[in-house]
Amino acid sequence: MAKLKTRKAKKHPGVCRIDQPQKHNHGYYVRLTRNGKRFAKFFSDRTHGGKENALVVAVEYYAGLDQKYARMPRKAFAQIARRKNKTGILGVSKITKDVKGRVYSFWQATWSPVPGEVAKKAFSIKKYGDEKAKQLAIKARKKGVSEMAD
Repeated sequence: MAKLKTRKAKKHPGVCRIDQPQKHNHGYYVRLTRNGKRFAKFFSDRTHGGKENALVVAVEYYAGLDQKYARMPRKAFAQIARRKNKTGILGVSKITKDVKGRVYSFWQATWSPVPGEVAKKAFSIKKYGDEKAKQLAIKARKKGVSEMAD
């Protein structure tokens, strides 16, 4: 069975608090990126009549952007090439671990079956050989992505 990790959901995604007393800068910052276009706006406590009002306006602004610009389906997002990818295969990486002086090498596939969870499956290079372990990881990644919930 694949290992799953969960991440605690933020109360207001896309909205973060900024307090910089040195610069007299207090308020909420809203960020959203969709299809490569970034939206960002700052909501000052002073301009909006206090901390609570600034938060309400910031959350409403984010909700408006979120509704106007549709989210990319999770399966499509999972297949976008990232800069950090070193193998050229999305969600598949070669891992080497040193555990108590013993070195283990394997190919690992990762995907997100449902929002907030990460599944991983590893294939030993010692057991399968480098190429077969890599192919098994690629196959596991494809299967995992095909079963992802949107």
